[in-house]
Amino acid sequence: MKKILKFTLLFSFALVTQNQFWQNLQFNHGVETIIKVAVIYTIFELFLKPILKLLLLPINLLTLGFFRLVINTVGLYLAVFVLADFTVNNINLASQTIYGLVLPQIQFSGFPVFLINSFSINIIVGFFKFILKSNKVIQKWK
Repeated sequence: MKKILKFTLLFSFALVTQNQFWQNLQFNHGVETIIKVAVIYTIFELFLKPILKLLLLPINLLTLGFFRLVINTVGLYLAVFVLADFTVNNINLASQTIYGLVLPQIQFSGFPVFLINSFSINIIVGFFKFILKSNKVIQKWK
């Protein structure tokens, strides 16, 4: 039960943080929807993802582990499929100039949006896990 609560909180914070960065997730009922999405993502992460990893191991080995990104994307698809309050919108990046190099406007829609979102959510969750783990190490040394 502790693990489920921990992952739910981690995914809640990751969803809010990720939405601050890309601004393309829409939670119609606010915090209630964020918690529902986090619970669905937690159930996927703890129960369904290990089964998918095992079933798709040959494909994962052939792609040298890159298929894990697709497996993580399934969790976000699952949350959108189950909840009507939660939607993932397109990502629009405006044109920018960096050191004289002009980057054109880019728009992502469809599967790449889910892939980018799930990748960034997992990066943020990994960062939060690292912080929590390093905090335990610091507390042991005191």
